[in-house]
Amino acid sequence: MRDATLRAARMLSPTTRELTLDPGEGFAFKPGEWVSLKIPSPGGGPALSRSYSIASAPRADGSFDLAVTRVEGGPGSTWLHAMAEGDTVSLGDPMGYFTLPSPCERPLLLVATGSGVAPFRAMLQSLGEGGPGLPVTLLLGARNEPELLYREELSALSWLRLVPTLSRADAGWSGRRGYVQTHLAELVGPTDDAWVCGRSAMIRDVRKALKESLGFTRERIHTERFD
Repeated sequence: MRDATLRAARMLSPTTRELTLDPGEGFAFKPGEWVSLKIPSPGGGPALSRSYSIASAPRADGSFDLAVTRVEGGPGSTWLHAMAEGDTVSLGDPMGYFTLPSPCERPLLLVATGSGVAPFRAMLQSLGEGGPGLPVTLLLGARNEPELLYREELSALSWLRLVPTLSRADAGWSGRRGYVQTHLAELVGPTDDAWVCGRSAMIRDVRKALKESLGFTRERIHTERFD
């Protein structure tokens, strides 16, 4: 474990706060990995453990971003949303296997809902200005338009096909509506690898559609759940 200092913070949406943490020297990770934070217990008991995917590619200064969605009554997210610049939090070493191969050999279909976009932001940043030289589609789902995290930044990537969809869109939304799995058939390519990040229920539905309706083998589906 090591202490990381909060260097900056901003609200990405009404419910999600981005934390930029400085973990000090010797902290290395691969885009797509996650870290576990030790958070003080409100009642003074044992520290709480909460895990978050890193939401940025490695930087020269060693800092990295986390996207933390506030859970009503959740002691972990409440504490992280209350952190002030200069505060510290204890974290473990980066972990996980949700990382792209290098080089990418197949077109990529990325599917995310909510803060599940975090590891994809790290991956996409790491691919550089020119991208991987293969088609990349990001199907990004949220309840409403303000919850489409990093939408403006991702839209600026000329080589990325960003496809947002809203499950609870208001009357002014002119884009796609419904859950991400309802749009897979028209977006997926015959040789795509699918990378899916979000809650278990979404991952289950997407995996089922890919395998049963679209002919994907298990080896072409990579998942990361955060509940």
